[in-house]
Amino acid sequence: MSGIDGRHLKRFFEDENPSGAINGSNVTFTLAQTPLENAAVELYQDGLKLEYTTDYTISGTTITMVTAPVVGQSLRANYIRKSGE
Repeated sequence: MSGIDGRHLKRFFEDENPSGAINGSNVTFTLAQTPLENAAVELYQDGLKLEYTTDYTISGTTITMVTAPVVGQSLRANYIRKSGE
């Protein structure tokens, strides 16, 4: 049986609510940490998984949506942060 090293668990962010106004016009949101790989971020809008480059892009900690979420919708992100942050 293999164990999970606790150091790695501290790098995993699950169900993070990216910061930014959900108001129907804002397309920019911010993650708390820089993801290890942009393409490995799982971003959900109202529980539906969005597609990287089709629905959003990421640069550093900044998420840019193709279409702005409207009032009442939610965003959630799962990702592993870069080491050392």
